[in-house]
Amino acid sequence: MPSIKKICVLVIITIFCLSSAFAENGSEASGFSLSPLVGFLYGKADEIVYRDALLDYYVSHLIWDLKPLSYVGISAGFGPLSPFSKNGFTANLSLKAGLPFVTGKLEDWDWMNFDFDFPTHFSFHDTYSMGTVLADLSAGYSLRFNNYLSLSVYGEFSYMYLSWVAQNGYTQYPDIKLQASYPPWDDSLEKYYLNGRVIEYLQNWFILSPGISLKFRAVPVFSLEGAFNYTPLIYCADRDWHILRNVVFFDYLFFGHYFSGSGKLTIFPDKNVSFFLSASYRNISDSRGFTTIGSDIYTDTAGAGYSAYSFEISCRIRIPGKTGTR
Repeated sequence: MPSIKKICVLVIITIFCLSSAFAENGSEASGFSLSPLVGFLYGKADEIVYRDALLDYYVSHLIWDLKPLSYVGISAGFGPLSPFSKNGFTANLSLKAGLPFVTGKLEDWDWMNFDFDFPTHFSFHDTYSMGTVLADLSAGYSLRFNNYLSLSVYGEFSYMYLSWVAQNGYTQYPDIKLQASYPPWDDSLEKYYLNGRVIEYLQNWFILSPGISLKFRAVPVFSLEGAFNYTPLIYCADRDWHILRNVVFFDYLFFGHYFSGSGKLTIFPDKNVSFFLSASYRNISDSRGFTTIGSDIYTDTAGAGYSAYSFEISCRIRIPGKTGTR
């Protein structure tokens, strides 16, 4: 995976070239911008094993916390200085890196009976982020309606890399020597405490989606924006290493449902400086595929999901493009 510094340099060079090209074609009051940002995610990721290819019954469900995951980042963009005064091409790229701190807990549930009517095994562990990269690249067109309203349509490619390690905690497993089949899990089961690393898990999400956003300016120095994305074009590659058993699972998942919604408050005391406060929500569900364990392949038994809120503040410094003379 390329380093964050290399990606940032590539982002800046790419957007700056776009800025120069479009400005020289007579794009009045368009420019290039850079925005440092900080924020955090609050949600979870799901790791799922299904009974077989035809049914949705679980064999296993692991819930990895993001409560919270803090991050820092930078975004770069090109477009009209004011979407309320001019139409124009827009391009944006953001890169965020998660901080490697505790992110909550892992709940690991298993359904080990043939009828799968109830969970039978449970474990609970502390989780830590081992690395997170969130990248979004979009390009589109901003259409001005009047001095107070503008609409943007765009296409967006999103990449999310999330990894955790589960440590310590305990297991609550029934005594199989006493039962012909497993009884339902109960919180009164004896807890067996563990020390050290138990599971490492990572997800790589690749998402291609169309989007639409609406901007509204009620007063000269404030604006509001709402955006919405949806797509079934999803691919995920994940890896699950059960350290105590020394077993590694590789999952490859396709399609599903991706939804993203966001809201943003912008304060722009100057045409070249803006401050943002934003909140967003992303959800990925019903993504499903196959698992490999060594040379064995299990078709349509793997699943994964993601849902999290994001809260972010940033400051945008914008460099206007050349004023057109044609």
